[in-house]
Amino acid sequence: MSAIAKLLLALDRSAAGLRQRAVQVDDHRVLYAEGGRGETILLLHGFGAEGSSWNRMAKFLTRRYHVIAPDLPGWGSSTRLTSASYAYPVQVERVHRFVQEMKLEHFHLVGHSMGGGIAARYAAKYPEDVITLALVAAHGIMEPQESGLRRAVARGENWLLVSSPQDFQRLMDHLFVERPYAPRVVVKYLERQAISKCEQNRRIFDSLQLNDPPLAALLPKIKAATLVLWGEKDELIDVSAVEIFKTGINRAQVLILPDTGHMPLVDHGRQCAEAYLAFLGNQMKSREKVSGVPSRPAQAAS
Repeated sequence: MSAIAKLLLALDRSAAGLRQRAVQVDDHRVLYAEGGRGETILLLHGFGAEGSSWNRMAKFLTRRYHVIAPDLPGWGSSTRLTSASYAYPVQVERVHRFVQEMKLEHFHLVGHSMGGGIAARYAAKYPEDVITLALVAAHGIMEPQESGLRRAVARGENWLLVSSPQDFQRLMDHLFVERPYAPRVVVKYLERQAISKCEQNRRIFDSLQLNDPPLAALLPKIKAATLVLWGEKDELIDVSAVEIFKTGINRAQVLILPDTGHMPLVDHGRQCAEAYLAFLGNQMKSREKVSGVPSRPAQAAS
């Protein structure tokens, strides 16, 4: 069954115009999906996920851009070391080393949830690397309005930690307003993966709550034009967080999708891609206006 699920996931990746590759980044072997040509977009996934979570959005991006979606160190099929920390400051440096190994000089950076927390911190620390930034339901800010997940954790119920099939179903119910279709064999495969990694994920979750330095204090250091995209009905990170990102980042634009939960990149992949491509197009026009020279997306190796 796992073989069938992996085959279906590979076909989904291929349909998005992506091929899987691997690179050694210090003590981690990092798997990543890559495809398309043009300026580079680096996609960072969320907690408990992997690079394939971007497939439904990436298939619209690879037509015009060079897309890279890694399984972040510690997640997916990349190396996870029991003795290693996967807290935000350490992961930011691992992403920077990945960028160096991939010989990326300037790129568009996108992060979802945990990946958004990494992306925001990366853009604040390495502003010269980042052409534009997009944050999709980014973690790391204390929302003015408590999310359902925050209230559940306070009761001792963490939806992100899956120790049984029932826990997995509960998580799916809270991730989506309406679940998108996925083959049952793939759903069961993801369920088993989540259960097998529950205790390790618990340690990582705890490390991600250490907000030092606070992300809110780092936001003014972000120089890139930024798209802040959120689902109106996000139960994991409340949509009220957008106001803090909008206030803290000098060049931030906000887009809130109605009737959408925590995973707009999955259940509204086309809409997310279209909004993001429109944002990139507007930023390209602004760059051309300032420089007086039409932008020519760099050609990336296939």
